Amino acid sequence: MRYEGSTTLHVAGAVAAAPIVDRVLRGLLYIYIIALPFDRLLFLERNGFLLLLGLLGIWCAVNRTHFFVRTPIDLPLIAFVGWVGLSIPFSTFPSYSVKEFGKLLQQVVVFYMVLRFFHADLQRRRLLWALVGTSVIVSLYGIEQFLGIVGILPATKPLTAIESFTPGEVWLTTYLVMIIPIGFAFTLFEQRRAEKAVYVGATALNLLCLLLTFSRAGLLSLLSEIGIIVSFVRRKLLVVVSLVIIAVVVLLLWFIPNNVHTVDGTALSRGLGSSSLLHRLEIWEFTGKKILHHPLLGVGYGKDNFQLIYRESGEDVQPRHAPVLDAGTHNIVLDLALGAGIPAALFFVWLVWRIAAVALQQCQKSDSPLHRAISLGVGVSVIGMVVRLLFDQMLIGTLAIQFWVIVAIGLGISAMTDTTGKSVNEQKI
Repeated sequence: MRYEGSTTLHVAGAVAAAPIVDRVLRGLLYIYIIALPFDRLLFLERNGFLLLLGLLGIWCAVNRTHFFVRTPIDLPLIAFVGWVGLSIPFSTFPSYSVKEFGKLLQQVVVFYMVLRFFHADLQRRRLLWALVGTSVIVSLYGIEQFLGIVGILPATKPLTAIESFTPGEVWLTTYLVMIIPIGFAFTLFEQRRAEKAVYVGATALNLLCLLLTFSRAGLLSLLSEIGIIVSFVRRKLLVVVSLVIIAVVVLLLWFIPNNVHTVDGTALSRGLGSSSLLHRLEIWEFTGKKILHHPLLGVGYGKDNFQLIYRESGEDVQPRHAPVLDAGTHNIVLDLALGAGIPAALFFVWLVWRIAAVALQQCQKSDSPLHRAISLGVGVSVIGMVVRLLFDQMLIGTLAIQFWVIVAIGLGISAMTDTTGKSVNEQKI
């Protein structure tokens, strides 16, 4: 009898502790995700993940279960991660590739944690509010930096391109490409005026900040995102799309003739010329040849392997040309094919296609405005992100974690949907 009583107390204690661990984990995930765009808060990402892992172990022990949630992308995700792991022993620099593979596993763990602990509609909405609110702060500071660069406001620090709180200009443009479709989608489907106004304002700031980066790849990604959104909801977006396209054209027509301007007497060049594209074409040609030498398992997983392996081999730089071996692949598909083999690149293409397809199918089939907004925003965000990654391999570090957080928000709808196709916790937006 004493044994049964102690067992009963133990089970009761575990049941009481479970909701507390849930809330603590969810709260730490909020802090962890909000900190991702801020370069000076990188220590939170590094140390916070270890803390989250420890609490996740406690949660699994208390609930006597695992945190894995089935999704429609499990098979391509396992195939991609598995092939990358298989390539690690054949890397040119195994220690570096092991470290990068560890970061990939971290991204996958965060993906399934968000699925598990933000499974309810209200929880997903609150997380989206946090993401959109953070993007407003990032965009406002980026716009302020641009005004400082052109001399309208005092410059806080010497810059040739805006980067806001993020690690750099390319990071910023890629981040905005991911966030803008979510604000767009909620602007369309949100029914409450106050919240709709917030989404309109946030999206406008994000758009302006992206345009002020003068990133050609960012603009191309934006136009591809707008095209997809228009194909889903044509009537509501006609005026908005027209204004955005006019703004893009006006900025380009104004900026290209003034591609070089002066700050403090120093001539600065700000993109949109053809030289960067020609440089990428040379890099892609070089990378394609090297892939043919290592087609199955690659030279080593990780973005920096390109420089580590080829930079010291020497190259003949032609006049008016930039070095090729110093730059990286500037294309995620080529980067994965060179690093982990052609199968890894094909598995990645399958993975992102599956994510976008599931999200956009959810948008078409759902009757819930909330689910339609989330699904459309996430599906378009993934497609725009892929377009951006075709010109720079930026699915790394905190930016990759941000990507998987957004994917988890979108796929959480299908993960928590019953066989009838109706969400278990569906609510009106």
